[in-house]
Amino acid sequence: NNQRHSNNDARRPPKTFMPTNGASRTSRKELLDLIGNNPGGHLDESSRFKFETKLRAYANTPNVDPSDVLFAIGSSVYGTNISFPVQEQTNGSKPSDEEEKETNIIIDFDYMKAFMKDVFLSYGVKPVHAETCSEVLIEADRRGIDSHGFGRLKPIYCDRMDQGILWPDKPIDVIKQTDTTALVDGNLGLGLYIGPHCMQMAIDKAKKHGVGFVVVQNSTHYGIAGYYATMATDAGCIGLSGTNARPSIAPTFGVEPMLGTNPLCFG
Repeated sequence: NNQRHSNNDARRPPKTFMPTNGASRTSRKELLDLIGNNPGGHLDESSRFKFETKLRAYANTPNVDPSDVLFAIGSSVYGTNISFPVQEQTNGSKPSDEEEKETNIIIDFDYMKAFMKDVFLSYGVKPVHAETCSEVLIEADRRGIDSHGFGRLKPIYCDRMDQGILWPDKPIDVIKQTDTTALVDGNLGLGLYIGPHCMQMAIDKAKKHGVGFVVVQNSTHYGIAGYYATMATDAGCIGLSGTNARPSIAPTFGVEPMLGTNPLCFG
């Protein structure tokens, strides 16, 4: 199954976003171009105004789909909320809860991955790294770990690149290494490509010498730990992956966050 959906949606056909008339298609393309050509536009007032104007024009075109992902992007990224009237049935009554569920949208994993890759490319991530980053994130969605997949693209990666907390294109430096170990510096690049690089180093060492252990400093959020353990098992190795995390949990009887939710994964 290469689609993301809830169990209740399993038998429902996918709902597409393709507008049915020329005006809608033109408006939608202009919005997509505005997003793609100016990935940091949500931080600029004039760009936000331009997006809002075009989004409202798109919303007023005939037969527009209120569930189009562009309206969700407008609300969550650009702060533009579009309200649509509740459609009534032919008998004048409002749709039932079950009928409203029929409007749920199914988006192919391949579509989401391609979108994320384009976003990373627009930030200046190298194509090979953009492919890796989007693959790590979409694998979380494939496994049903929604907390670490597509939903983290903006708040964890895009926003932090916008803020200069992490960087789209930094080298990976090997500080020192032996036949079985290595210390690597990620230079605050994207952990989504640093992590796979380091796990591959560990796998290569293990294949040659029986064990491989790689530690990285100055890395950033690397997605689900399970991705890296699976890299090892797919290569015929026993895999272990873990990382630290920011203080987000208060100790017993405490009120101030001091402990991280540090993952540890075996495979």
